[in-house]
Amino acid sequence: MLPIVKKDVVDILKEAIIALKNNQHHILSELSNHVIHDASIYQDSDSLTIAVFVYALSKVVQRCCEKNIDYTTILPKLSSLLNSLQQHNYKKYNRELQGLMRYIEKIDDQLKLYIEEVMDKAKIKKASKLHEHGLSIGRTAEILGISQWDLLNYVGKTSVTPVKEITEINERLNYARDLFL
Repeated sequence: MLPIVKKDVVDILKEAIIALKNNQHHILSELSNHVIHDASIYQDSDSLTIAVFVYALSKVVQRCCEKNIDYTTILPKLSSLLNSLQQHNYKKYNRELQGLMRYIEKIDDQLKLYIEEVMDKAKIKKASKLHEHGLSIGRTAEILGISQWDLLNYVGKTSVTPVKEITEINERLNYARDLFL
């Protein structure tokens, strides 16, 4: 596991445990988005696996809350997962993570859908980054096998014009106004 990925996973697991202990399950969705972002950047199996896990966990806990099902039985398993990772015991970590995924699958039979959603979100975020670096929307969508419309929708929500561009635009506008005055 890459050191930067490990640090991020440790932080995410700590925050997930705190959120679950404090009955703040909505925080899991935010953590899920963060991990999906990491998965789109690093594109390694550890990032993708933890992204799927956190996303599935957020969905399962949300459903448990809606149906008044106790989800706190997952806390000791989550703590053990964190301890294994912190102790650099990657075999135990992977085994426990797989066990948690099976546990979630027993609670919620839609785990396969969650995996697809995470992969789609990661692809769209990665495509957005490629587009930011100059690739056309059409070419980027084609390379990653996603819909141009999905990519446009995401880019439209996240694009921010760099400050330097804004300054240049303002300078050009002022220059044009001066020409007509």
